[in-house]
Formats: sequence, structure tokens, C-alpha cells
Amino acid sequence: MKEVGVEWINNYDCHNSLTHEHEDAGGFYNELVNHDGWVGRFNWGDGNAWEEDFKRTDKGGTANLWVDTVDFAYFTGHGSPFVAAYFRCDVPDDDRLEADHYSGPDNGDLRLGKLDLDWLALEVCSTLQLDANKDGINYDVFDRWAKAFQGLHIMCSFTTGSLDKSEPGKYFASLCDGRWLTVVYGIPEWMIGRFPLKVIDAWFEMTSLTQSGSVQSAVMFANTEGTDTHNDYIWGHGHVSGDPVPGAAGWFSWTWISHWC
Repeated sequence: MKEVGVEWINNYDCHNSLTHEHEDAGGFYNELVNHDGWVGRFNWGDGNAWEEDFKRTDKGGTANLWVDTVDFAYFTGHGSPFVAAYFRCDVPDDDRLEADHYSGPDNGDLRLGKLDLDWLALEVCSTLQLDANKDGINYDVFDRWAKAFQGLHIMCSFTTGSLDKSEPGKYFASLCDGRWLTVVYGIPEWMIGRFPLKVIDAWFEMTSLTQSGSVQSAVMFANTEGTDTHNDYIWGHGHVSGDPVPGAAGWFSWTWISHWC
């Protein structure tokens, strides 16, 4: 069974409000559920989108009940180099998913892939910025996010600001499931069939279709002996690597790739 879950926020109470996040995340969810046979596990927005849904259990989170129970998770709202996603300030647990080195080198909120999660898309600003400064010290993308990969294959996001638009989610999902010529260009599927892209290629193509040339997107992926997550398609459309689990083999690596839109 292939499962998807999305969360989104327009109406922030302690950050700037946004406009199109319900359409963005909803487009991703609806494309996979309505056109590719995925089971929709959750579509939480605004006050129903909680930081604890993504957070590791040993910090009080419930990722084991929500985000880590699906194969593909998608969040859209605000982000920053040290925060994977910002939430409202009036919901559990707090308003931010912190990177490691935000409040300590082993204190990050994300430890994903221990259960089912293979791919995480963060349609937010700057989370995968290569270098970021805090208190006069530089922390690169690996310092901040490497420990999030506990079986997680790929994290998709941006290194810069990105535009608040309605199309990214449905375009990304359709590039993954192969319906992009229908969704993006309106050509009937019965005429041309499907042409799925690998997850990483789909992310970069989506960002080129929806963002300006001043925006830079990025992906980060993990591998260990016997895995090749960079070659992943989504389930049902091609090869999917085994899970890269830290400590399961003699080596473990992380790779970061950027793309100007």
C-alpha cells in the first residue's frame, strides 16, 4: 500500500500569512490519491497542522503516528535554514521543526524513515541552503540535516526564497506519476500515456516550471552500501531503492544537489 500525507499553513498567527498553500499541498495529495491509487492518510492545514506530527518521539513528537507512517510527505508554508517548517504558535508542540545545531548538535527535531517514510518534500524557503550562520558559526546543510536520515531516502526543498503559488504540488506529483503532460499542458492522457520522472528530476523540473530564475531548489539524499536512492521513482513507476539505514553497512553518505530554476 502506498500512502501520502500533506500539511500546509496559510493563516499563520506568528509569521507572515500565505495564500496558496492549501491548493499547493492539496494538489499534491489529490493527484496521487485520485489519479495514481495512493491512500491519503492525512491532509492537515492551518490550526490542524502540528509540528509534533513531524517530530521525533524522544523529543515528545508523534512522527511515528503521522509523517513516518506514509511513503511520501509534503509540507508547504514557511521555512528557513535552521527550521524545516514553521507552524502556528498556538498548536502542539511549538511553531518550528528545528535543525541540529539550532539548540544543540544532537537536538534536531527530525529523525525520519525509521518506519515508512521514503521521501519528504518541504515546499518552503531556504531549508536546504548550503551554508548558514548562527551565532557567528557556519553550519552547512549536512550539519543541520544529516541526522534526519534514519531510513529517509530524499529531502526536497529550496536554498533561497520561493514563490507562494498554487501549482507546485500538483505539478510535482504529476511529474512523479507521469501525468505531467496532461496536468501541465492539458494533453489528454489517453492520447499520450504517462512518462514518469525520477523523484529528484521531478522536483527540479517542477521548480523550473513554477519558480523564477532567481530561485534555487535543492535535494539532499542518503545512501549506504547496496542503496541508490538518487535513482528512485515513486512506487509503481520504476525502481525504488532499499532504505539507507545508518549503521547497517560499512559506510553511509549524504549528497546535496542544487538547481537554478
